[in-house]
Amino acid sequence: WHSQDAGALSVQQGATLWVTSTDESGEWAYARVLQAPLCSQALSELPPPAWVPLALLQRAVYPACSPFDATGQAQGLSLNLGDCVHVYHREVSGWTYGARLDRSAREMPCRQLRPQEVEVGWFPEACISEPFPTA
Repeated sequence: WHSQDAGALSVQQGATLWVTSTDESGEWAYARVLQAPLCSQALSELPPPAWVPLALLQRAVYPACSPFDATGQAQGLSLNLGDCVHVYHREVSGWTYGARLDRSAREMPCRQLRPQEVEVGWFPEACISEPFPTA
């Protein structure tokens, strides 16, 4: 997506963005490029944060690589090996806030799931692997 408008972020397909907020209409996201596809640019050469249409974005899906039992933790999210999650926030302490995707579609690989978030909470970042490639 390429825009000549001031304040709009032009991005290549496959770029990894970090979204920090959305507008009231829910149609635009304020984001910065974390990684451009096949990019050798230094982080300092990437464009500054700007607005991008929310319809262009696809949330990354992370597979759980180890279980986490959050029993007794009011805001914890239990994970089983093979669960898939969306990540919303990461703390420097190593705790991650996210949503577990529907477990009823277990026979399908996580990257093919129709993301339906069923439960949200905190879990250790070490419980998830790198995200699946986006299609």
